[in-house]
Amino acid sequence: MEEVGARLHRRITPFMLLDAIILAVLLASHVTIFGFLLSTITSILAAFALLYVVFSAYSFRRMRLGSLSTVMNSFYVLFTLYVTIGIIDFLVAGLIGDGWLFIQAFLVLLLGRSCLQRRRALNDARFRSWWTISTGEDVLGIELSEGELLATCPSCSSMLAVIPESLDVGDLCPICGKSLTGG
Repeated sequence: MEEVGARLHRRITPFMLLDAIILAVLLASHVTIFGFLLSTITSILAAFALLYVVFSAYSFRRMRLGSLSTVMNSFYVLFTLYVTIGIIDFLVAGLIGDGWLFIQAFLVLLLGRSCLQRRRALNDARFRSWWTISTGEDVLGIELSEGELLATCPSCSSMLAVIPESLDVGDLCPICGKSLTGG
């Protein structure tokens, strides 16, 4: 699991930065849709949101404490921006009858969906376990007894608290019923 956690960690930051660039381009093209005052306010808020995303991606890349929750919140920010732009594009495409704008709106909404999928991957117990081991930050909220470790079942990948010294060849996973020792 360690290599899967490390691989996911390496891939999140470039995707977040790419999302920030895509949103900056989309927001720049949408800034003139509304009146001057509303466009200015929206631009300022969007700029702060994008700076938050870039800052959280940087902190996450450096594996700073608290950055996992920050990056997960950033995916909600990205999702919100994508959905807002997608809905606006759908409405404008319907009003002016532009087929290409309709396709763009659909693709922007798919990008929003991908943000939720990446967030879900970060929220997986196996990644959280890797994060806890790598950074020392307790993000699992699991209190372990003396001598217990978190381990995954070799058959079903369920997270289990085990005492390694007391594991025997005949011990079975309570989830799938297969051997915990792989033998």
